[in-house]
Amino acid sequence: MKGKRTGAVERGIALLLVLLCVVSLAACKKGSDVPLSPGLSMIEGEPIYEKDVAMRTDHVSVTAGMMAFFFYDYGGALMTEMEKTKAYDPSKSLHDQLYTDTLSWYDVMMNATLEKVSQLLIYCEAAKAEGLSLTEEQTDSLEKQISQLKFDAAAAYSLSADAYLQTLYGPLMNEQEFRRVLELEMLATDYSQKLTQRLETGITEEQIDAFARENGLTDDTLSRNMAYLAIPYVGGKANEESVNAVLAALNNAPKAETLDVFAADGTLGSEQNLTPDNMGYAAMKEWLFADARRISDVGRVEIGNSTYILLYTGNGMSYAAVSARMSLYDAAYANWYNTWVEQLTFGYNYDIIDGYDVQ
Repeated sequence: MKGKRTGAVERGIALLLVLLCVVSLAACKKGSDVPLSPGLSMIEGEPIYEKDVAMRTDHVSVTAGMMAFFFYDYGGALMTEMEKTKAYDPSKSLHDQLYTDTLSWYDVMMNATLEKVSQLLIYCEAAKAEGLSLTEEQTDSLEKQISQLKFDAAAAYSLSADAYLQTLYGPLMNEQEFRRVLELEMLATDYSQKLTQRLETGITEEQIDAFARENGLTDDTLSRNMAYLAIPYVGGKANEESVNAVLAALNNAPKAETLDVFAADGTLGSEQNLTPDNMGYAAMKEWLFADARRISDVGRVEIGNSTYILLYTGNGMSYAAVSARMSLYDAAYANWYNTWVEQLTFGYNYDIIDGYDVQ
């Protein structure tokens, strides 16, 4: 299971706390005579010199401020993991200390960022090619997130939205840039879900059985299905009133339809054919695959800044079939992705991409 991502502001706040509120992302235009770090890895493209554009494809662009957000968001999350295995010297630039024998801390973090942003842009390009755009409901959700951001900034920190965002993502970020980030993320997320469904639908049982036979996959343990509701924290704490109401209702009627009644309280979701190897959140995995777990069991776990109410709804395909299906899906996705990589033109402003740091 690929864990559902939490809201952008929520992720930013979490990262800020992890970094003990002392790290701020700064972006600077490096002189054009400074060569691009040889450790950076990106899809083959062409240099661009547009002011304030860090990266673009045929119809979508990422500004310097947006790239700062992505670097802090994706790269910052990775940095917290990197620090578990190697100490970071805050007196030095990310560029000036090696994380591996050949790659600097910056290289590792920006490579992860570029990979994520490239995927984001490809999803958005594919969505635009199919004439897709944000729905009225998605636009309303975006505006609610912006309004909540403004309220939190003023109520908790006595800051404007721009000033608050800059404490999280550096001096290049503001409400307008954040809005553009949300727009791209929403469009990409919506399209990625449609793509997943399309690719999965194209995989037949015959293909699954044939792949399993050809590759000696024989584990007949049944996978598990789960429904959930993610309820956001309020004031940095679990919303116990909403959580307890949902738990009480589920204990009364342990079925997925019960969660639908509480859709306004959070984000509804369901996952099928889960195995210990394809779940993204350790807390969910530990709960769902506990030895004593039985169908219709109800539970809760805390992940990020949300409480996830979980319901074990039943069993799915065998582990062997799940493994075969995942391999077939990966091959289909790679073919789709590579087709888009080949037909799009990627543009990079190397000065901007190589010019971020933490201070």
